[in-house]
Amino acid sequence: MTVLHAQIDALEGALKRLRTGDFQVFGQLPAMLDDLRRRADDLERRQAELISLYEVGQEIVSILNLDRLLESILTRAIVLVGAERGFLMLQSSTGAGDQDDFVVAAARQFAQGEVDDAQIEISYGIIRRVLASREPVLTTNAQEDPRFQTSHSIIAYQIRSVLAAPLLAKEDLIGAIYVDTRLSARLFGESDLALLSAMANQAAVAIQLARLYEDLQARNRELQQALRDLQDAQDELIRAERLSVVGRMAAGIIHDLKNPMTTIKGYAALLGRGDLDPEARGRFSGIITRSVDTFVQMTQEILDYARGGGPLQPQEIQVGAFVEDLCAFIERDFSDKGLALVRELHYTGPLLIDEVKLRRALYNIASNARDAMEAGGSLTISTSQTDGGVELRLRDTGPGIPDTIHDTLFEPFVTCGKAMGTGLGLAIAKKTVEDHGGTIAVESVLGQGATFIVRLPLS
Repeated sequence: MTVLHAQIDALEGALKRLRTGDFQVFGQLPAMLDDLRRRADDLERRQAELISLYEVGQEIVSILNLDRLLESILTRAIVLVGAERGFLMLQSSTGAGDQDDFVVAAARQFAQGEVDDAQIEISYGIIRRVLASREPVLTTNAQEDPRFQTSHSIIAYQIRSVLAAPLLAKEDLIGAIYVDTRLSARLFGESDLALLSAMANQAAVAIQLARLYEDLQARNRELQQALRDLQDAQDELIRAERLSVVGRMAAGIIHDLKNPMTTIKGYAALLGRGDLDPEARGRFSGIITRSVDTFVQMTQEILDYARGGGPLQPQEIQVGAFVEDLCAFIERDFSDKGLALVRELHYTGPLLIDEVKLRRALYNIASNARDAMEAGGSLTISTSQTDGGVELRLRDTGPGIPDTIHDTLFEPFVTCGKAMGTGLGLAIAKKTVEDHGGTIAVESVLGQGATFIVRLPLS
């Protein structure tokens, strides 16, 4: 049972005695009422302190900026216990955690503002004691307290009462908070010390949260900077790779275009001879013509790729007639090399395509097959209808596609085993087929040829 309850019970007993006519207790009533009133005042003050402490806790835990938080803690502490000045010490970033590794983080005098260095020096002795013991300190007469005897400024500044409490977050000593009053002000009591100690516990947690937030912010800035640096490095690598691709492309194009140009130059010089018979002249003229055709074809491939091929101009064609036209276009090149063209047309009906572009795509595939095969080989072009589409297969009997380029076969500037070419033929073919909403794939076994499979929707 609390002291207040005991006093209420005693007062109730005295009233009962009065009702029974025992007036001897009448003289005790004023003292009992005064004591009750004092206890009620203490409770009311304690309640107000707890409310203030709760409000302080609510405020400081909501502040994430460390500098603002420290100023708020110190201001609230001075107001909470009715002090005149104070300061707050924190462990230094390079310190080992003892009492000599702390620095003044905030200091102020309630009436005049900032606290000067001389005033701070007055309290270093007691602050070191608090930091070393991790226990709060209360003095009601600093003028005679032996803990302050080494400071001659105590008398000059008329310091009378002092409170100091450590800032502890579990086992971590974060710092300490100090407040004092002068001779003309009130003295601190045990309740003030308890109030400041309770606030110091809240402040320690708030400071840890603010530090954690600042650390997270710093880490976030570091990560953002690292991300920007990484992005810059990636952009630089992309630029370097693009330059490298342009260089390889230019080297490849120049190399490939030199072959037909060299042939044209050589045979053009031969045509200038006066002793050349008509048969040789006609043969040399044919060679020059074919070289020019090759040159035009290669440059057209480069232009087509650079321009993206342009928009499709679809029209309905008959698949059988389309394949026959393609074969008629390439048959002479195949027969000149001793190669056979085989047709297996299981579907010859209508199909909606850009005839010029798709013929060019299939011609690129057929030309690669022609260049890869030796005399006696063959290219089989077959057609069939699938669910909602048409499938065209171009199967050759060449050496097959090397594993080294199988996965990059349809990428630009990939070529293998061709004396002349830009490496763009299959890249253009793939883009053309995909522009039609279709797909292109390849099946190949080394030594057994390759099959290109083009699948196109009917509409």
